[in-house]
Amino acid sequence: MQDLDFNGQLVKALKISGLLMLLLILVLVSRPGDHIVWGLVVGIATGMWSAFFLAKRLNFTEKADINKARMQIHIGLGLRLLLIMAVLFVVAWTGWVSIFATAAGIFVPHVVFIIVVIWCKRAGGRALFNNNQK
Repeated sequence: MQDLDFNGQLVKALKISGLLMLLLILVLVSRPGDHIVWGLVVGIATGMWSAFFLAKRLNFTEKADINKARMQIHIGLGLRLLLIMAVLFVVAWTGWVSIFATAAGIFVPHVVFIIVVIWCKRAGGRALFNNNQK
């Protein structure tokens, strides 16, 4: 069984999520008052930030002993959950974007990551954003 290249798959997922966010920003140029599109942009940005810092935290734990790694994972989980709750609180409090679209957007990078992993496993890792790998 082939090992999962977590960092490589995450980079691919963040690229795709960034492209989706760019498309949504282009939609905002034509419809700047759309609360749903604004919510998706805020949610995708939050999800990308959360996924990026998850990867950084996991890379740190590879070099640490088990107790320190466990502590880092718990701290990272708490910080990412606080980030998500804070973003959803601000969105709900201000009301300038759709909270449902924001919540859905937070899951987009994670769903894209799952799709990228499945795609690369089926294609042998060579089909999606081929980064000069043979």
